[in-house]
Amino acid sequence: MIKVTRLSGEVLYLNIFQIESMESIPETKIKMMNGYYFLVKDSADSIIQQIKAFMHSFIISDDK
Repeated sequence: MIKVTRLSGEVLYLNIFQIESMESIPETKIKMMNGYYFLVKDSADSIIQQIKAFMHSFIISDDK
């Protein structure tokens, strides 16, 4: 899950596998698979970085 902040300041945690698309309008609009969407303060680039870090955590193990 990733953490985003709505325009009102409310914090949301979203399932990255349910995100259908993102649009910068200039705030970021995140459209979910169920048709709902969220307007957030976070930039699309910062959300993409969170998604990359989340996915990377599955690939790279801390075990040595």
